[in-house]
Amino acid sequence: MKKLLTLLFTLFSLSIYSQAHVGVSGAMDLENDISKLGVGINYMILPKVTLGAGVMITPFDVDGDYEIMYNVKYNLGRFNVAAGIMTHEMGKMDHMEMHSSSMDSEPYIGIDFKLFKNRKLKIFYNQSEMMKTIGIMTPIFNLGKKMKMHH
Repeated sequence: MKKLLTLLFTLFSLSIYSQAHVGVSGAMDLENDISKLGVGINYMILPKVTLGAGVMITPFDVDGDYEIMYNVKYNLGRFNVAAGIMTHEMGKMDHMEMHSSSMDSEPYIGIDFKLFKNRKLKIFYNQSEMMKTIGIMTPIFNLGKKMKMHH
């Protein structure tokens, strides 16, 4: 949690000329057939480069899995290409109804596509060794100086 707060503080304090947006997402893990909900923040450091962080949870499953993702995105028009690190915790139930968990970090890559030219709704696909996720996301509000941001 300290790492996430440090990252968020750094993102907001680096430059008053940059812009950030907070967004929400819904996704499906194609490998495990698990639904996920998420929230994220993206911070534009250059006109085509964005730093991001997000959390995805599995609210409809009892095991309480979550993923924390840190990434950098490069804008290619209506496409964004992302690469980053994902930390996830997966809880598992054993025979004796005891809860054990494991925490892993791994690299991932992703791509998102802006569906409509004048709307901010995007579909995305993220892939790592442990997951393949497809979903939809939209920003809910912007922070910082008004400038053209490639959502």
